[in-house]
Amino acid sequence: GSRVINMTASGIRPFAERDASGGPKCDDSVNETIALSLPVTFHVADDVVGRRGVLHVTTRRLVWFGDDGAGFEVPFQALTMHAVSTDTSEGFKPCIYAQVEGLVPEGFGENDDDENEDDDEDGDDEFDDTTELRLAPTDSSKLNDLFKTLCECAAMNPDSEDEEGLSGEDDDEDGLFFDETEVATAAGAAARMDALARFDAVLTVSQELEQHVKDDPGRFED
Repeated sequence: GSRVINMTASGIRPFAERDASGGPKCDDSVNETIALSLPVTFHVADDVVGRRGVLHVTTRRLVWFGDDGAGFEVPFQALTMHAVSTDTSEGFKPCIYAQVEGLVPEGFGENDDDENEDDDEDGDDEFDDTTELRLAPTDSSKLNDLFKTLCECAAMNPDSEDEEGLSGEDDDEDGLFFDETEVATAAGAAARMDALARFDAVLTVSQELEQHVKDDPGRFED
């Protein structure tokens, strides 16, 4: 039967509002701007082929418009983690590997939806459901630039629950997890640890970003 889906039930959401240039229509009320746009393939769950399109990284969210006319957005607060993956053993190009709060969106991996619904029956573990997302730049040399921009924009959007002090788990308010201990204890730990067990050897943080954090550690803290 049907069930009520709350706003965080799927962090990957359909989006179709374009401006005159073909990019996403930004929210002027919050001074949203586009920080980076580049061609990428959009891979949800285990979809190795992916869908071609253009990714727009704004100061509030990720917006992807496909060559096939589809469009999706991912608010930064829905990203539980993201990192650079250079593993090509499963057929993926070098990409941004991310975990997004919520179920697989309609049209992707319907069988996974059924499994997630079973896991979420008790309603207490809404953040244990995560969807894997990979964003593979057509030009792989742009991967580190994409990652750096993602980190900078994500840092502008701390998790709203952390801001309100609801959980007390404020280790990484910008949704970035660079330490496995933090990943193991934060919300949605089971799902993230399962994925990290498979990707631990291939997820890396760019040296440029590490130096950036060392030079300005307060940038990623409230």
